[in-house]
Amino acid sequence: MKSEEIARIAGVSRSTVSRVINNYPNVPEKTRERVMKIIREYHYEPNLSARVLAGKRTNTIGLFLYSIYDIKSPYRIYGNSFFAPFVDAFVDIGNSMGYYMLVHTIYNPQDCWRISQTFSQKRIDGGIIIGTEKSREIESILSKSTNPLVVMDYNPAEIEKTIGPKSKIAVINSDDEKGINSAVDYLVSLGHREIGMIMGRATTYSGLKRRESFMKRLEHHGLTMDVRYMIKGDFTGKTAIPEIENLISSRQLPTAMIASNDEMALATMETFKRHGIRVPEDVSIIGYDNAPASAIVKPSLTTVSIPFFEIAQKSMDMLSDLIESDKPRFMVYNSDVGLIVRESCTRNNS
Repeated sequence: MKSEEIARIAGVSRSTVSRVINNYPNVPEKTRERVMKIIREYHYEPNLSARVLAGKRTNTIGLFLYSIYDIKSPYRIYGNSFFAPFVDAFVDIGNSMGYYMLVHTIYNPQDCWRISQTFSQKRIDGGIIIGTEKSREIESILSKSTNPLVVMDYNPAEIEKTIGPKSKIAVINSDDEKGINSAVDYLVSLGHREIGMIMGRATTYSGLKRRESFMKRLEHHGLTMDVRYMIKGDFTGKTAIPEIENLISSRQLPTAMIASNDEMALATMETFKRHGIRVPEDVSIIGYDNAPASAIVKPSLTTVSIPFFEIAQKSMDMLSDLIESDKPRFMVYNSDVGLIVRESCTRNNS
């Protein structure tokens, strides 16, 4: 069925049907209701290709998951404690706002051109990029783009220096300085002075920010960072486990450790358990993310909670504003975080 037939049955012009479909305000309410009733009765669907050619919106958002690390792992995206909850949240929120969500994974920097291609093919109205490792390819896209984009986990100052005068970009991050500060402060309040860190990748904004915040907060408390306790983890348990094994072999353990995500914290707890090292009696541990598993392990994991759903909601709201705006805009938002105290930390009595 074509729009002309809907117009004939409703007794209106074809342009009126078009105005109803595109939700224009200058249509009498009774006319709108009559047209919409016929559209529902006949299961009419507008021709998307024709709408795109006419410059109409697709009501589709592109969700680009950028993961170029550990590409052989089957869990690098959908089993990941960072990506997986965001995908669920974005699809749920996007659908509730009336958007279709087109999910695309990028495992190689050379495939970043697909982001620009998806826009040039007019398949999406706006895009969200998650997991942005610092790379020339991403920066090139951001510098040239005039399309509505939300970027997560990237230094906003660097993006602002890169983008052009016609850019429509929003940057959203979690408040990692506050999160790490709260974790360090809590351990210090329990009497810990030798505190280590299992670090994320320095090629990500969150990995770098959490490490820098950790070192600054130790200094704030008059504590010295011990390089022996700064453990390479790269945000994966696979990388963290052999490094923790090396730490155990050295027979020199900190009294507490903060991991840059829950995956590494849980892997560390399991490794300690295999070696007879008790958590929290021997070593207290704090994670970061508040992944579902953190609440059900024994002992349950004290962790910094990232509000994934709230961040996704804010990202969609910001992107919707960029799509509606006819002017260039640059927006920055830091999401609040909070420490969730569970069972993996105790007072240091040594």
